[in-house]
This record gives sequence, structure tokens and C-alpha cells, in this order.
Amino acid sequence: MNCIAHRGFAGVNAENTLPAILDAAERADGVELDLRRCGSGEVVVHHDETVDRTTNGSGPLSAFSAVELADLYVEGTDAGVPTFARVVDALPESTTLHAELKETGIWADARAVLAEAEAPPSVVVSSFEPDALVGIETYPTALLVTEGRDAIQRARQAACAGLHPAANACSPTLVTAAREAGLTVNAWTVTEPAETARLREVGVDGVITDFPACCPAAVAERTVE
Repeated sequence: MNCIAHRGFAGVNAENTLPAILDAAERADGVELDLRRCGSGEVVVHHDETVDRTTNGSGPLSAFSAVELADLYVEGTDAGVPTFARVVDALPESTTLHAELKETGIWADARAVLAEAEAPPSVVVSSFEPDALVGIETYPTALLVTEGRDAIQRARQAACAGLHPAANACSPTLVTAAREAGLTVNAWTVTEPAETARLREVGVDGVITDFPACCPAAVAERTVE
């Protein structure tokens, strides 16, 4: 079972920053991050529509240029909001990058960034919006869902390779049905080791977690001890 660092292990790092992503790449099988477009047109790594929650700035992300975002302080650190290009260039090839599209209409620019990279990592593209995933052929896609109802049908209609349900929606019935439909199942957002242990029993392929202690290998070590 894989460990995917949610926003670069947001429980212990300044979320979606380059230092967090690089730290997570050393400790996890994959790193999940969020993509949006900033005011100067670049695709940047940031979760919210505004910068208020995580930075010392205020206002909509779309009002800031990439240079201005890089100069902000995320969660009290000296790390700013990075561009997607900077992250792609820095990530090792061995790390799977789970790129969540927070907006529709940005995939073409994100794909261009990957195409220009000298050694791009493996990429899975995810979104809560099926329309954002339509037409993505070069990379596997995954539908994010908060509940299991119609989830498999929606994922298949969007030609997804994966289903990423909320952890509390991961019942044995849902996971079994998803696997039978040929979908990879990664559960989010895991914050307790006990939840990782439960999800292992349910049969998911991976956990998307805020904490290194919730990675399957770490949980297995604690169980042995």
C-alpha cells in the first residue's frame, strides 16, 4: 500500500511549498499537490482561491503574479508559493506526483510544463470535477469523491484510471467494486495511524495523508513493535 503525502505532509510541513514537497519525496511514494492559475498566467501550487489562510498576504490568488506569490511567507516559513514548473524541475523521477486540478482550463498549461521538463516525474492527474479530467490522455487520471454513491460510474464515464474517495467513504463494498472496475483506489485525507490500518484491511492501494506516521510502512513498524 502506497503512501502519498497530502500537500507535502501538511501536518508537519508548510503545505504545498517546495521544501515540504522535497521533504515528502524522501519519505513517501508519492506527493499530492494542488494546481491553480495565478494573475500572471502561470500554474502555481496552492490549494485555496485566496492566499489568506496559509500566507502573510491577503486577497485572491488570481490578483498575485508568480513573482509576488514566491515572495510571500507560507505558514510562518520563508517559503513562498511555488510555480508548478519549479516543483516539477525539483522532484526526483522516482516520486509519483499527484496533481489535483483545482480549476478547469489549466491542464494544457500544466501539461506544457511537464513536456518541457528534462526529467519529469510520473504524474497522476486528479480532480473533483470530471470535466477537468476529460481529454487527458497522456497521464492517468483519478476522480476525487466525498462519498461512494455513483462514484465508480462517474469515474468510468470520465475515463479515469483511479478513484480517490474520502477515507470515511471507503467501505469494503466500494473498494471491491472499484477494483473490479479496474480502478486504483487511494483514500484521503488520513490523519490517524489506526485509519491506515483499517484501510489496509479494506484493500485500498494507497493512503493520502498529512503525517509521515500514517504511512503504511510506519504503521506496520508500530504494529510489529
